[in-house]
Amino acid sequence: MIQRGIHAAVSEAISKSKLVLIEGPKGAGKQTLIASTLQENSQSFSIIDLSQKSVRKSVEENPGQLAEYTEPFLILRQAQFLPNLQSILEMTLVGDLKATLIVTCSYPPMMDPELRTALEMEGMLFSLYAPSFSEAAQHFGLTHEVELLEERLIFGNYPNVLSDLDNASKHLTDLIDDVLHTQLGAKDRVNKADKLMKMLKILAFQCGEPISYNDVAQRCGVDNETIERYIDLFEKAFLLIRLPSFYNGHRYELKKTHCIYFQDNGIRNALIQNFHKPEFRNDLDALWRNYMISERVKWIRTHKMDKELYFWRTHTRQQMDFIEKGAETLMAYKADPSIFSYATRKKVKIPKSFEELYPEAKTSVLNKSTYWNFLTRKV
Repeated sequence: MIQRGIHAAVSEAISKSKLVLIEGPKGAGKQTLIASTLQENSQSFSIIDLSQKSVRKSVEENPGQLAEYTEPFLILRQAQFLPNLQSILEMTLVGDLKATLIVTCSYPPMMDPELRTALEMEGMLFSLYAPSFSEAAQHFGLTHEVELLEERLIFGNYPNVLSDLDNASKHLTDLIDDVLHTQLGAKDRVNKADKLMKMLKILAFQCGEPISYNDVAQRCGVDNETIERYIDLFEKAFLLIRLPSFYNGHRYELKKTHCIYFQDNGIRNALIQNFHKPEFRNDLDALWRNYMISERVKWIRTHKMDKELYFWRTHTRQQMDFIEKGAETLMAYKADPSIFSYATRKKVKIPKSFEELYPEAKTSVLNKSTYWNFLTRKV
């Protein structure tokens, strides 16, 4: 089992707090992390699976039953389905539950923003994504992980995929089907799974390119508002990454548009049903950008770094693929897939127009000699 970077912090929180909440995409390993943390300390626990309607209804109608559990730890799995989760969390915090409550969600649960902020400040809220480059490198060894880079570009990093590569396509397809055909949260539903699947496929083929909501809506046969709502839902469900354009009023800069990436390369490739090796593909640029950006976003969010994230592009197609804006820093990156010997040989340069407009920005090209540092940069 891959040791997760937040393992120690989660273990400490569980030992000191009455409440711990862990968010992250389905299949990322939340239950595995919790079980291993409790088992290593020989702690007993009970699990309530709220993805089951009958169980969820019972807890909704009688939340007081949770106080009857005698095990030291109680796990509420898929708690985003509970409309009364807020009251259960409050019951826990005031001591009405004997057990320490561990809550897992694959979609933001219904709770007051103030409570969420308080949990985060007290070190009781965590995000867990599919294993990162850093976590995989520590498990498999850095040299071996670099050798496996092409597999990561194609199949991604979900735990089931890493442990069973022969059946990777099935695991990924099942995961997409599960997300598409089940309720996301307590009140957010998707009623047009066929339209949604078409939208996701269009976004997968346009991965990393500025999108037009109107164009996607017309191709899917729905309105703009529906497309925006679906993208927002699946960004919250940890499936998509939406980068707004970086715009400061300069001439030719794109404004009010977005680039869409996927949280995992395997999901993107499953949507377009293309698991061919990189040397047989014509979308190597998109594969490399999606991997770099998704891994970096994972790192930033896991480590709770205060960053605003963007892309930059002009009407003349000059582009910086990824921008991190901190309180006093501006970092801008451009991906270079020539790390692969069979990639198209073209020299990747930082656009002069960007350097002239933003001389304060530190810029870098993401290639074979720079991407390790980029994926684990702590500032």
